[in-house]
Amino acid sequence: MVKKVRAVGIETSCDETAVAIVEATEQGCMVIAEELATRPDEHGPLGGIVPELTVRQHLELLPRLTSRVREKAGGNGFSVVGATSGPGLAPALLVGLAFGKALAWAEKSSFYAINHLEGHLYSPFVSRGNWPMYPHLALIASGGHTLLVDAVSSQERRIVGTTRDDAAGEAFDKLARMVGLGYPGGAAMEKEAQKGEVGKYALPRPMKGDESCDFSFSGLKNAGRLLLEKQPELALPGLDRPHFCAEAQAAIAECLADRCRQALEKTGRKVLTLSGGVSANQTVYRMLEEAARRSGAKLLAAAGGWNTDNAAMIAAVTARRALDQADSNWEVDADPRWSVALRP
Repeated sequence: MVKKVRAVGIETSCDETAVAIVEATEQGCMVIAEELATRPDEHGPLGGIVPELTVRQHLELLPRLTSRVREKAGGNGFSVVGATSGPGLAPALLVGLAFGKALAWAEKSSFYAINHLEGHLYSPFVSRGNWPMYPHLALIASGGHTLLVDAVSSQERRIVGTTRDDAAGEAFDKLARMVGLGYPGGAAMEKEAQKGEVGKYALPRPMKGDESCDFSFSGLKNAGRLLLEKQPELALPGLDRPHFCAEAQAAIAECLADRCRQALEKTGRKVLTLSGGVSANQTVYRMLEEAARRSGAKLLAAAGGWNTDNAAMIAAVTARRALDQADSNWEVDADPRWSVALRP
């Protein structure tokens, strides 16, 4: 008889409130139902994520989204609950973790505390209904994280590159805000860049060619700020702003591609996976695809809505834990700096 697991995942590591149910076997998993809500209109005017507003949002929305997901799933029960417990914003993590434990206790289900970044590592595979294949090299690029992970096996992962300052997604958002595109600004910058031309203005490519596999984006942000101080017209709607956006986007994408190429050469991996909100950017995707091809590797990106923060990836990791008959870890607390690295 095929063992089947129905798992609930809860994601509250930042400003997204998300709940999902997946059904899984050893052959793979599929999403049964999911709900996601975010309120950029609350955070946007304040220039970024405000923890107090985020906590209020999670407290208000989690019961409602959970009810909707259960209705979509046909009211059938579940055997296991998982909630993100790190890394992320501590107050936001605590809300989701407490809610997940309470839900599991009420339903007499097993409970697992899940690493948010492990969810991202899973997403390029489980978004296609498959379990992760090993070994592979993974790039996670979002507003809060930019790192390269050598996933040797399900029990061994090591970080081979990380950002020394700002994340790639943060660079997109801050540069977009500098030119009046609002917050979050990654998608708006990509749209504006489509009308522009790379090379009209010069911005640096930090760490490009460096022997390490690390990233750095603070220098790029500062260079953008200095250029805008000298030429404030670049922040105004018109012919110049698209050129600035095209250059900034290309700088970030080239840095990501260069670091991935370096890591692929060092590790010898033949599969490069891509996840996180920045993976939705088509310029980034094309440059990484070319970098992988030149290194004799294949790029596998998270499909559809799996590239951003979501609960389906948390539910998938939770289901995998249950299939592997791992012990519940009720005692785990929120850890804003929880590393995704694992040793065998």
